[in-house]
Amino acid sequence: MARILLGWELGGGNGHHVKLNTIAARLAEQGHHVVFATQHLNGWPAGAEIWQAPLWPAQVTTLARAAATAPATLGDIFVNLGFGEAGVADVVLAAWDRLLAAIRPDAVASEFAPGLTLAAFGRVPVLALGTGFTLPPADMSAFPSLSGQPPAHPEAPLLDTLNRALTRIGRPGREALPAMLLADAALSSVFAELDPYAAIRRGGHGAPMATRVDDPSGPRDEIFVYMNGPQPRPAGFWQGLAMCGRPVRVYDPRLSRGDRAKLEAAGLTVETRPTAFTRIAQRSRFVLSHCGLGFTCSALAAGLPHVVAPYDLEKQLIAHALEQHGLGVRVAAASYDAEAFAALLARVDTDEALFARVTAAATGFAAATRTPR
Repeated sequence: MARILLGWELGGGNGHHVKLNTIAARLAEQGHHVVFATQHLNGWPAGAEIWQAPLWPAQVTTLARAAATAPATLGDIFVNLGFGEAGVADVVLAAWDRLLAAIRPDAVASEFAPGLTLAAFGRVPVLALGTGFTLPPADMSAFPSLSGQPPAHPEAPLLDTLNRALTRIGRPGREALPAMLLADAALSSVFAELDPYAAIRRGGHGAPMATRVDDPSGPRDEIFVYMNGPQPRPAGFWQGLAMCGRPVRVYDPRLSRGDRAKLEAAGLTVETRPTAFTRIAQRSRFVLSHCGLGFTCSALAAGLPHVVAPYDLEKQLIAHALEQHGLGVRVAAASYDAEAFAALLARVDTDEALFARVTAAATGFAAATRTPR
């Protein structure tokens, strides 16, 4: 059978692991040999063939290094990650070129791995994988602004740098920067309602990495809070949760033992390990999170209203989409007043129109978690 390379280059979060492990298991069942080339080497099947993916500068220095200007486009994000710095494109593409020569795959699946896609396209069949945000249409003339602000960086210098690097490894250049994501096929795993490129995307959407809860029956009287990411939560956030008058259950991997003790003393239930989403759906009236895509899609499919506190451009776009469709409420993560936040949570808890909209939409979202559309 075929030797298939699964590559993952950029982006954080558990969704990348879950997606590639799911694909790998299905391919193995069909008799294929799966090879991983990923930014993180842990979390893959025991005994799997694993290679280290090339790292971009921001991944080598610190994943939290500050950008001089807030990104407005995906091209800006690539610049902030260091792809436009002198010699970086050459090194990343040459490294992928050598990996492809060593691994000798029959086909490649590229999960938010633009360097791999660039090095492999035209050499072996390539399936580009991603979400609405990470996998825009490759036939655009430029990456559009997603924030309403002009691009922070011009694309022409980055495109010139990219094409020089492609020439050095014997690959054809690109006429526009979005074509760096050009592949033989592309699969964007996201609900169309959350896809910032939905209006111009052709070919439909794949099922997102979400949990479909077939039996959500339960008390459903709690607020479940899932927070993650680099942004610290101010005191008013936790105080507002304690003051809201509803049972609150929290999972935040950034909490220290001392933080957990303080929250428990204030009456909150604190989980120390991830909670199965089925249990979340059975216990929760609504959820509050940083608006990661997988958790958000799972909440939509389970009919759970969502209070969201996004901290980066991708999550802000998801939060905006929830608001636009009347399925969630956004709060500014940096401006919590304990009393105002507690009052907002109480309003959400009694907003029957919100609950009716979310319940009505859940059937379609649940069906789409397993069926491409």
